[in-house]
Amino acid sequence: MHKSLFHHVTRSCCWLLLTLVIVPGLVLAHEARPIVVTIAETLPGIFQYSLRVPPSVAADNQPVLIWPQLCSAANSTAESGTATNALMTCVNGLSGQQLQLVYPLFNPALSAFFRLTSKDGNYITAMLAPTEESWTVPQNMTTASVAGQYLQLGIAHIIGGFDHLLFVLGLLVIARTPKRILLTVTGFTLAHSLTLSLSALGFISIAVVPVEATIALSIVFLAHEISVQNKDSLTWRYPLLIAFGFGLLHGLGFASALGEIGLVQNEILLSLLFFNLGVEVGQMLFIVSVVGLVFLVSRLVTPRISINSATLLVQRCNLMAAYVIGVPASYWLFERMAQFLG
Repeated sequence: MHKSLFHHVTRSCCWLLLTLVIVPGLVLAHEARPIVVTIAETLPGIFQYSLRVPPSVAADNQPVLIWPQLCSAANSTAESGTATNALMTCVNGLSGQQLQLVYPLFNPALSAFFRLTSKDGNYITAMLAPTEESWTVPQNMTTASVAGQYLQLGIAHIIGGFDHLLFVLGLLVIARTPKRILLTVTGFTLAHSLTLSLSALGFISIAVVPVEATIALSIVFLAHEISVQNKDSLTWRYPLLIAFGFGLLHGLGFASALGEIGLVQNEILLSLLFFNLGVEVGQMLFIVSVVGLVFLVSRLVTPRISINSATLLVQRCNLMAAYVIGVPASYWLFERMAQFLG
């Protein structure tokens, strides 16, 4: 094969990898967590509410919650709509009424999660897409709507979780063959499902910041293993063990995101199950996309180059993958360690 052509193919492979990882990252690197609106009826017609807004939303663009016309502020802090603890009086209740989020400058394309608790302890929840800005409170919450909304939450979290996707990408690079990929991904899935469930149900509790820092460290570790390419190491020989071990940590990360939203108290197991299923659906969509693109490129490139050239090509692409995975993970590691130490 002509040398210049081989270098062209090499660059094409590396650019494909960069496009596969960086471009979706730029699109998905915005805040994955939704705005969370929590409303609780403390007395008949009296509602305590809070807004939790991700730090990515600028201070001059904080959303304001617009209440129905027959509602009025029960205290002075409720007037702004962005207070973390405020009261509203709604003489006719909120059933069938409309709540609206309004941004002073522009819609930052974030999802919004509403949770309304009645005075008898029942929950009504809703997940609004980034293009939706209002919610009409239904009379009651069906089982199907709980399942659908938590499924959507799980998918949104994993697709927007760039760190988790980079870790999965690293596992795919190391696993390589279809059988090893299947075993490795299964191990990762079982592990993070286990700790997600235990944490969400309150059996284990670990501080979020050190967990997030360790997750970043796990990605740096994979990037190092990919760059060294020591096929005799434990990571390359048994990626299932690495996936399962670090998967336990990633499950705690998923649980922290779920903890910000909460589970529907009268449908705890259902909401937990479908959030986890949503995570798996999003993860599988990513894996199928990556594997499909790699298969397509290999079918196009492999017949046109020699075995030695193909081996060198794989090594170069692996090295590029290590940098693409390791650089942002290193940044996250130092950023999260600074939060932990501070």
